[in-house]
Amino acid sequence: MLILKVENLSKIYRYETPGFVTVTVREAITNKIGKILGHKNKLGNQQFYALRDINFAVDQGESVGIIGANGSGKSTLLKILSRITFPSKGEVLIFGKIGALIEVGGGFNQDLTGRENIYLVGSMLGMSMKEIRCKFDEIVSFAGIEQFLDTQVKHFSSGMQVRLSFSIAANYEPEILLLDEVLAVGDAEFQTRCLEKITELKHKGTTLLFVSHELEKLRQLCERTIWLEKGILKMDGKTHQVEKEYLKTIV
Repeated sequence: MLILKVENLSKIYRYETPGFVTVTVREAITNKIGKILGHKNKLGNQQFYALRDINFAVDQGESVGIIGANGSGKSTLLKILSRITFPSKGEVLIFGKIGALIEVGGGFNQDLTGRENIYLVGSMLGMSMKEIRCKFDEIVSFAGIEQFLDTQVKHFSSGMQVRLSFSIAANYEPEILLLDEVLAVGDAEFQTRCLEKITELKHKGTTLLFVSHELEKLRQLCERTIWLEKGILKMDGKTHQVEKEYLKTIV
């Protein structure tokens, strides 16, 4: 059964090109004054496609890896799927609740304690106060932050923040779980527990989209992999087949 569909998805970023070498001093001053007065910058804007015309669909219970070089659009795609940012073109259809671990400390208020952030982030994910209270001890135990529970999150290490983020997202028991490279921040023991938890969620039917440069982990978790290159979907297929073609480009 279809749980996620991406249609003609593009994300465009715009940036100004200063052109210091190609303009005269007079032109530079004119452009600066025009900008101050609200006139259109003569130098113009450039467009950068982080994603261009991406299409794919995911069925319930599928585990899909996402690979590609830095800057290929992997994290941008997950941010759009988790509604952190929005597409410039196209649409995303989602038929289930999403849990996401996209960036270290994502969603945390750094001035609040670990305890307070569990309630804050849990609420942002869509959990009720009753659900959070029922899951609270399990979240704290899995994250291993018992003694720092009432410490402000800004004093947590990046590893502690990742553990707490993952614990909240995993115990939310989402129908779709989005994971970015931030899992690599945790220590080896915690990574093992994360993989065990992800495997447990998979067995319960959770759909997984997993961004990683670690191909061994992709092989462990994902039967299918999407390869992005410079914002374009280069290949979508069985993990071992996509990995074989991808490795040819980086060796």
